[in-house]
Amino acid sequence: MLDTLRKPLFIVALVLIAVTLLVELGSDLVKGLANAKIGLGIPYSPLLDGLLVFTVVLMAFGLLLPERVTGRIQGIATFIVSLLVAILSFVMILAAIAALILMVTLLLAIPFGTIAYMIIYGSFDRSGAAVALSLIMTLKLFFAGCLVLAHQRFLQNKGLVLLILTSLVATLVIGFLQGLVPGFLVSITDAIAAIVVGVLALLWAIFFLIGSIPSMVKAVA
Repeated sequence: MLDTLRKPLFIVALVLIAVTLLVELGSDLVKGLANAKIGLGIPYSPLLDGLLVFTVVLMAFGLLLPERVTGRIQGIATFIVSLLVAILSFVMILAAIAALILMVTLLLAIPFGTIAYMIIYGSFDRSGAAVALSLIMTLKLFFAGCLVLAHQRFLQNKGLVLLILTSLVATLVIGFLQGLVPGFLVSITDAIAAIVVGVLALLWAIFFLIGSIPSMVKAVA
């Protein structure tokens, strides 16, 4: 496969998905520094897309280094990364659920709770989030296209294809839930989107974790 791999396109694909992750992480940074009300959905995306970047990086090592070297590294690295993502996803899911419960409780606690909700959560930068999501989706689509153009056999990797599709669906879910309700309720539906993304990341992390156990056992044996 290495002989027929179009390396420039593969490198472009790797750069695109890495930039996607940086955009998502950057949105979280902006949220923290500038108090921008972009919600939880986009900042939770790196949980899932981090696994995608990790997968592509492992593929790059697998294509460039001898199998006997990458076999040991991949098993241990996958176990460690997937375990960390699983733990982080679980914690962040609980945090999103707590935030959702708080928002709903305040909204329904008329009148003072509702007033507090409107002050804290009532304004949501939906247009800013939409721009970020559009950029993220565009980068992901170009990444997928470049990966296929680099070598069509990537389509035979069912796990990779499903992970990419999950990532695309997660972005669509965030955008859909953010645009589904009136502006003052977007914070609530966005928290639901964050929970969905967190659950997807947790499921994939568990899948990676289980799959890495045989390789890790061989690596340390």
